[in-house]
Amino acid sequence: MEEDEQKGQKPMFKTIKSLEKEYGTRNFIEVALKETNDNENVFFSISKGFKTQNDMKRYKNSLGFAASEELQQFLVDAFKELMEAYKKLPKKAKAEAEKKEEAKPSSKNKESKDKAEKKK
Repeated sequence: MEEDEQKGQKPMFKTIKSLEKEYGTRNFIEVALKETNDNENVFFSISKGFKTQNDMKRYKNSLGFAASEELQQFLVDAFKELMEAYKKLPKKAKAEAEKKEEAKPSSKNKESKDKAEKKK
């Protein structure tokens, strides 16, 4: 019966080390090395989330996997290969258009400038 009760509970763990990168307005990605509280399993986790207006973290998705040397090497090699492929991609016209759009003054700013010039 204790096994059934334990199955319904979330496993408890402690974070050994974590690295976080913020992106966008309030989003973040976190890569961490964690260990279960019973010290039986060590695993890597990759989590995605956002920060609230009160600067509290809210996690959306998380992926965890064993911290075996085989998986470590696979991930390092896979990311290197993906980055090399990414560097070879042609620049997209959409990305260029987004940069141009960011450089334009917003319509409110333009209206304010137009009014200021008319007053002169």
